Amino acid sequence: MILISLTLFFFLRLTYEIQKEKQQYTILISLGNLSYDQNFLKKASKINGLQEIWPVVEIPVTIKIEDYTKTTVFCGIDLNAFTEISGQDNLGNTPRLLLGSNSLENMKDSNGHAISKKQQNKYLKMGEQLAITYTLDSIDSNKNSTEYSSSVSSSSFTAMDNPGNNISPVSCLPCKVAAILPGEDNQIYIPLSQARILCSESGTALTVTKVLLKIKGKTNLENAKQHFE
Repeated sequence: MILISLTLFFFLRLTYEIQKEKQQYTILISLGNLSYDQNFLKKASKINGLQEIWPVVEIPVTIKIEDYTKTTVFCGIDLNAFTEISGQDNLGNTPRLLLGSNSLENMKDSNGHAISKKQQNKYLKMGEQLAITYTLDSIDSNKNSTEYSSSVSSSSFTAMDNPGNNISPVSCLPCKVAAILPGEDNQIYIPLSQARILCSESGTALTVTKVLLKIKGKTNLENAKQHFE
């Protein structure tokens, strides 16, 4: 009986490991000092199991939902990287957000209290109905303190310089939630076309800083991680 149980255990374990090697995994990798060019693509193509590679640009922003705010980045990417929402890249100037399931972590209210997991889930379940605004941090990157209005409808907050003197209000611009991504992703993605617009508005160079890889096989995934370390 024990022998049969052990045989069954090892059979199930082997089946599980085989399935992991057949699955496709998605990972966001920072390029660090590497440049996204033909030489990089040539080297990346040698990664075993690599099926897709998508360049990603980052735009520093502060997002706001009701009384909660967070400094983060919008990750600009070709929406064809996400098959369930491909073909929606021509969406105008209002950023369409693809929220990772953990993308609202570390938000804080005006009293410095961290957002709860329950509140995060409540916001995510609202989907396209979620009222969320953003500001481009690069427009006012030297601000020391920020005084947010209590209402999102005011669509602005007042930044203050070192002595505490008010400087011109910075507009809170609207976003639209396009989808909630499955898995444990903590990123906020926007269409690459809209990332270009935001970079132009903020005077920021459109630079590829990360790549989204789709790799077949758990072992190949781990090897790819080491490749970029």
